Amino acid sequence: MVTIAKIMNEVLELPRNDRSYLALKLIESLDEEEELSQEWKEEIGKRVARRESGETSQISQDDLHRDIEKILA
Repeated sequence: MVTIAKIMNEVLELPRNDRSYLALKLIESLDEEEELSQEWKEEIGKRVARRESGETSQISQDDLHRDIEKILA
């Protein structure tokens, strides 16, 4: 019998790129079922505007993980 635990163990053994692709597809499958609320659409619009105006900046995933590890250490 296939269980979630067995699937998870097998997935965690995949290379990082494959796990990332699988995670993206799982998230996309969740997004397909539900429309974003008006509040989220407005928030996304505000965040995009702040990014485009230069008020906020983009950081790499590696830098983000490094910053999180520093905070949690």
